[in-house]
Amino acid sequence: MEIKGKTVIVTGAARGIGRGIAEAFAAEGANVVAADLGSLAAKAAGDWNYALAAEAELAGVASEIGERGGSCAALEVDVADRASCQRLVEHTIEEFGRLDVIVNNAGIVQSGLVADFAESDWDRIFAVNVKGIFLMSQAALPHLQQAGGVIINIASVAGKRGYSRMGAYCASKFAAIGLTQSMAAELAEYSIRVNAICPGNIDTSMWFDHLSKSALRQRQYGTKSVDDTFAAVIDDLVPLGRAQTPADIAEAALYLTRAQNVTGISLNVAGGFEMN
Repeated sequence: MEIKGKTVIVTGAARGIGRGIAEAFAAEGANVVAADLGSLAAKAAGDWNYALAAEAELAGVASEIGERGGSCAALEVDVADRASCQRLVEHTIEEFGRLDVIVNNAGIVQSGLVADFAESDWDRIFAVNVKGIFLMSQAALPHLQQAGGVIINIASVAGKRGYSRMGAYCASKFAAIGLTQSMAAELAEYSIRVNAICPGNIDTSMWFDHLSKSALRQRQYGTKSVDDTFAAVIDDLVPLGRAQTPADIAEAALYLTRAQNVTGISLNVAGGFEMN
């Protein structure tokens, strides 16, 4: 698919991977809808274990893209809420008249032992990481069918292998990959391609505000600072010896948008951390 002039929704776009993807599509000439919780954050997630994207961060994406000459609208969405997803798609059509690509990037993480993991945390992770893909894709489908569009789901290397204290997150990302494959099989008749990207270790708020401070990482790396812990993980576990970046994931998203004969794959972008 030629990207210039197309319209792309990116969820979880206020920062991190989503922001990198939004910026990359805008640089290629796409009309971008950067969607995130914004003012909905407190209501949507309550007292989560790290701060979710704020209203100012979401507005900042559109502002910066606009300053660079790109086309971007910032819209709020709670991907776990059907009506919110439908409103996002409706506003996208009102703003740009079409929808060609949706990048389901919104996701959250919580770690802990299965034995005492809170049911409410389990439900929230699945609501965002799995149901969010379902609801956003379902809302977008009538327009993607017209366009012969593209769905890209941001999964994780944690969807390829289970990790201690990461049961809920791993299960949600395994589910995201399974859903990707099922949608790819179902939607091929409409020339809609559906793929997943599996990032490895990226210095997002998930990492610095939560994972680096988890009991597992503290046990492995002692009292090292957050930066030192992240560097140690990369050195120990990533064969290429460097962290992944939002730009790396964005490059994969651009490729999967253009790759007309690729569907149903889960593409690792992890520096060799996961080779399955």
